Amino acid sequence: MLGLEVVKKVAEGSAVEAFLARTSEGQVLVQVSRPELAGDPELYGRFLDQTRSSTQNFVHPALVSARTATCSADGRFVLTSQPLSGRTAADHLRERGPLSAEEAVRWTFTLADALEYLHAHGVVHGHLAPGNVFLDGDPSRPEVKLLDTGLLLFRASRSLKSTPGLVLVPVEYLSPERVAGQRGTVRSDVYGLGVLLFELLIGAPPFKAESPHVTRDLHLTSPMPELPARVGRFEPLLRRCLAKDPQERFGAMAEVNAALHEVIAPVAPSISVVSLEPVPAPAPRAFEAGPQAPAPPTPRVPPRAPLDLDVDDVSFVSIPAAPQSAAALGPGGVLGSYLLDAQLGEGGMGHVFVATHRTLGRKVAIKLLRPALAREPEQVKRFVQEAQAVNRVHHPHIVQVHDLVQEPLAEGGRVYFVMELLEGDSLKTMGKDRPLELPRALRLIRQAADALAAAHEVGVVHRDVKPDNLFVTTDADGVEQLKVLDFGVARVRDAGRTNPRQTRSGQVVGTPLWMAPEQVLGTDVDARADVYSLLTVLYVLIARRFPFDGVAMSDVVMQRLERDARPLGAHTFLGEPVPPALKRLMAECLARDLSRRPASMAEVANRLRDLEAGLQSHVTSPFEVAGSGSKKMLLKWILAGAVSGAAAALAMRYLVG
Repeated sequence: MLGLEVVKKVAEGSAVEAFLARTSEGQVLVQVSRPELAGDPELYGRFLDQTRSSTQNFVHPALVSARTATCSADGRFVLTSQPLSGRTAADHLRERGPLSAEEAVRWTFTLADALEYLHAHGVVHGHLAPGNVFLDGDPSRPEVKLLDTGLLLFRASRSLKSTPGLVLVPVEYLSPERVAGQRGTVRSDVYGLGVLLFELLIGAPPFKAESPHVTRDLHLTSPMPELPARVGRFEPLLRRCLAKDPQERFGAMAEVNAALHEVIAPVAPSISVVSLEPVPAPAPRAFEAGPQAPAPPTPRVPPRAPLDLDVDDVSFVSIPAAPQSAAALGPGGVLGSYLLDAQLGEGGMGHVFVATHRTLGRKVAIKLLRPALAREPEQVKRFVQEAQAVNRVHHPHIVQVHDLVQEPLAEGGRVYFVMELLEGDSLKTMGKDRPLELPRALRLIRQAADALAAAHEVGVVHRDVKPDNLFVTTDADGVEQLKVLDFGVARVRDAGRTNPRQTRSGQVVGTPLWMAPEQVLGTDVDARADVYSLLTVLYVLIARRFPFDGVAMSDVVMQRLERDARPLGAHTFLGEPVPPALKRLMAECLARDLSRRPASMAEVANRLRDLEAGLQSHVTSPFEVAGSGSKKMLLKWILAGAVSGAAAALAMRYLVG
């Protein structure tokens, strides 16, 4: 498996299997997607989005962090962790028995901090079993790292069949509401942490019987077992964690840590569990309100080193310390000088609203960073970089950013940028509605090429060029104008620096269906990756299929690693003749060999412009032919441009996104 020596399987989920493997650097945890996942393009795309989120967003000293994300030759996605000992809390309990009270508290402090971090990103862990707690360093006082189980628990019953006999989470680690079939919440993780702490102290979970059905009943009806006298002081804390009613539990992990501090402080005030850094009690989460804890010092793991923020990276805005809280907003709310009218969309980092300037009456779009992420310096930096990447280009075919705001804490601590409001449709929507005629497709893609060429000129590589991010609007004269959107994964390159900002080696960013081969492999990319992606979009728009055969996304993605794209046929899907110069351009832009691709996007834009000029100003559309009643002619045109049913169906379904 990718040159790794598998030691043992450590966990499995409906979409992923996890293995311990040896490398030259030591042992690592490897999560591998199941082969059947690649058979459903929609589910595969969602899985890759979640994988990308895990590798980019979840970096915490008490989480097992992902180091590389790659594709194997058979289309399976492989996520490899940092080096680990491979030893878990389950191994420790089996070999040494229960922990001392001091050690159990130290571990729980650290795990609660990691869970608080995940909850701040809107992620519920859901599987707090000893087998998911890894131990590194000195065996007598190990470092504790929690495996984020988001990929192991990833599933969608509509699309992915469950493996017979596979149990995603053993029932002894489920909360009562999850036993009853409800979704997990922050308070479900509070229950799970209570189960784990109980097991660390006693050596076995509080509710476990020979039959899973009996264990389920114990979760729902049985009181917590009595504790031995040696750990009796933990009883009030554990009873609250293990309350049957979620509302009777702690509302956040910080409250659990505060209560743990109260447990150990009267008995051993000198215990140095972790750095006891006084911090204010956390504000309620926007996604789950709960009773607030008092405000004693909250134990925290040692803070991460400060981020290296280069002044040139954020030259148009200052970045103060990340806010501790930010109020959630919705339609009807007020954000600075703007009244929020309606929500346009929602992504991993935030919400996009239509808004009106309260004084000028001007309509704008506002992208608001999620409140939980606004507290994270890394997330604020990434959000700022998106606005900064757009700001340094200034091109009519790139959405304009008017302002970037980071409020002081006293005013809410919200982070957002204000953009021009666009009316129209994405190329994805347009392509699904009806095929695009060749002159129109060339004109729109040439506008995108002009915009990306301008971005490349100032060192910005987009890296996520796809139909969703190409938006078509109409100007005052009724002429279509394309706008390039979403520089959220853009990379800013600067030839003048000896150490430009770089993505971690092996990290995959972008959308796989449109990626260049080198981007799929997670290697460093330059402007030629955008060239490949943009011409893939043009290919699909006019051919109504992808440039590779396959009925699944994984087929399309993996074939581009093995061979060059299938040449364009003699006609488009609509039966229009394909100029030889366009065939040559397409073959060069979609070449696996980087040296064969055009050296710049500016060259691509100029060649597309020449093709536009060489085409007739109007080509009869089969829709016009059909409108005249000639259905036979329509069928003839479609058959002239159509290809194998499977490839065409994939393009139609995901044009295709």
